[in-house]
Amino acid sequence: MKTIQGSCLCGGVVFQVAKAPLSYLYCHCRSCRKTTGSVHAANIAFAKDALEWVQGEDLVQRYVDQTENPGYSRWFCKNCGSFVPCLTRKQDFWVVPSGLLDEDPGIRPSAQIFWEEHVPWGAAVESLPKHDGGGPYRKNV
Repeated sequence: MKTIQGSCLCGGVVFQVAKAPLSYLYCHCRSCRKTTGSVHAANIAFAKDALEWVQGEDLVQRYVDQTENPGYSRWFCKNCGSFVPCLTRKQDFWVVPSGLLDEDPGIRPSAQIFWEEHVPWGAAVESLPKHDGGGPYRKNV
């Protein structure tokens, strides 16, 4: 597999992965929904030895939940707040938010996990109209 680079919104944190992804899942757990601010997270798993920080590792802030979901971890850029790759609780693989990658990782989502926690107001992406840019909704976003 070729090396794929990714970064946060401000470009301060840059990383690269050099091994094939292990899985690509949409997670509907409450913790992922709350940290992403979305109806689900879109995460790609990579082996522990697959990721390398290129720059900005010192900008990575770590949050570990100690109350609702003890041990749940989210890492983010101190400058822009973008989520960045984080190690799992057991520190056995990387969880990479798929939107950070600058190129196609060659994998597609294969499952939706924690479906029992999904929100009823979400919709299947395939069922929604598609527009380039903001389309007719641009003035409202």
